[in-house]
This record gives sequence, structure tokens and C-alpha cells, in this order.
Amino acid sequence: MFVQTDHHRYYVTKQDLVIRESGRPVRWMGPSLETSDDVLRGAIGFETIEEGLVLHYSNAEDLHDLRLEGETGPRLGVFLFLEGQVDASIGPFKIPMPVYDDQARHWSPVATFFSQRQNEKFVRQARKGGRLKKVTINISHDWLLTHLDPADPGYNAVREFCGKHLAHLSWTPSAHAIGLAEQIIAAPRKSPLLHRLYITSRVYGLLEEAFQYFCEGHSESTAKAVDGQDRQKLQTIEHHLSGQRGHWVTADELARHTGMSPNSLQRLLSRTYGLSTSRFIRRFMLEKAREALERDALTIAEAAHIAGYSSPANFSTAFKREFGLSPKQVTQ
Repeated sequence: MFVQTDHHRYYVTKQDLVIRESGRPVRWMGPSLETSDDVLRGAIGFETIEEGLVLHYSNAEDLHDLRLEGETGPRLGVFLFLEGQVDASIGPFKIPMPVYDDQARHWSPVATFFSQRQNEKFVRQARKGGRLKKVTINISHDWLLTHLDPADPGYNAVREFCGKHLAHLSWTPSAHAIGLAEQIIAAPRKSPLLHRLYITSRVYGLLEEAFQYFCEGHSESTAKAVDGQDRQKLQTIEHHLSGQRGHWVTADELARHTGMSPNSLQRLLSRTYGLSTSRFIRRFMLEKAREALERDALTIAEAAHIAGYSSPANFSTAFKREFGLSPKQVTQ
């Protein structure tokens, strides 16, 4: 799938990203490129450790402003993001990203334990020149049930967590876990057998830290899930915004129409998406306009009206800032 050009350096083409190894197609949202064009450069890999346990790692640079959409199925995930940032979400869950400390001049990595029980839309948006270093491990529920022992102290907590949709728990990974992730990304050349043993041992080390952190009592107090009342509130918010066009929806208006205080609305959107209310409204309305542009033969002015902009020029500026391409490019 990937073409190796030198040690630990790979190029990924548009075609590579559109047709994933998992067999789930990815929808290419921009920019306009040939299928053979390179879109990522760096150390990138997908490996099936065993049935139900899949590794993905990368230390790669985006060569273009990219936006991809796809569908992900039920699974558990252990995500370690070491450096860099992209805008990535699974349904309403915004994947936590590292934070750069300007004074210390280094990234603060973040690890996340994640549960998904049903299909969700996956969105990845990145900017040209951005670099992301990460290791993610996808775990099937069958794999977990095969390995989980009722005698384990955290058995009930793990089963409960894995039964929730979009449950997530984040923490600062240990220096040991960061080292394991770095070793996976920069694995030395070995024979196929030694390479598999090398990678597998480090994947299991990362899983050990994730489950140990969870089972030491952190799960019940800090694990979060976008379900129940929060899920209903989010659906109410999206339903209201979906029916709006022709004017800009303010944060106070959205709070009033969804029966929430402005502060409660802000807290909900912040913990779910990592966004302020005004930023969430702008993104949602621009997404709605983009979908209309792709589906219908609209003018820029008509799309601006859908997003609540009175000025097509201001709409076009906001649209390109959000998606990395102009409204006209979307319709081509």
C-alpha cells in the first residue's frame, strides 16, 4: 500500500487514503488532486498484530490542506498523540491533541482510552505543513472479551466502560509509554519475525499502561461518555441549527431555544467538542453550507445565506479558513 523510498520514510497518495486497508472507503473532501499525488510524507504504517488488534502509527507531514470523511465501526481504541495537531473527530467526540508549551518549547503528549459501540462519522482536517506524531491501537470487543478475566479487579468497570458509546478517558502518558510509542514509530530494520516480536511487545506495553491506568480507579471518577442526557441535548442543538438559515445564530439565541443557560451550553460544547459556543455555531453552519454546495447547484450567495452570512465575500473567507479551500472549489 505504501511505497518505501528510504529507511522509515514513506509517501502516501490520495488513492491510499481513499481506499483504506480496512475496506471502509474514505470520502475525499479536498483539495482537487490526482489519485497518484502524494498527500503525506513521513514514517507511516498499518499493522495487524493479531485478529482484533490493529496498530496504526505515523510521524508524517501533510503536503496539502486536507479534509477526509469516512465511517468507523464499533471498537475500543488506545490513542497516543505525541506531537502536532489536526482537527479530528469521531461523531460528536473531538479527539484530544497534544498542547505545545511555548516556554518549555516542547509538546505535552496525551493518551486516550476510547469506546465506540456503533458506526460514526470520522472527520480529519489538517493544514499543509502540519506534522503529527501518533500511535493508535484499535481493539475489537471480541478480542477484549477473549482476554478479559472475571478475576481481574477491574473486570466490571472495563465491561461497563466498553458498553458505553463514545466513552473516553484521557491522561498524560508515562515516559515509558512515550518511549514505547517512539520505538514503534522508529522500529529498526529486522527480519519479519523479529520485527513482529519487536512491535508486538511494545503494543502490549502500551495496552498494559492503558488498562492499568483505567483499572486503578480512574475510570469511575473521570471516564466521560457522550450519551444519555448530553446526547439528547446535542441532538436538540443540531436540530435547531439545521432549521436556521438567513441570519447568524448567536450563542444566547441557541441557549434560549435549547432550554439551557449560556454557561451550561458552553460547558457541554467545550467538553464534547473542545469548542466555544460561537466557534461551534460557525463550524456547524459552514458544514451545512458545504453539504448543500456539494449536493445542489447553488450560487455562493445562496450558500452564504444557508450559513447565516449576509456577505458572500465574508462567507467565502470563513469557508476557506475552515476547510482550506474555497466554496467554488467544492463545486468543481
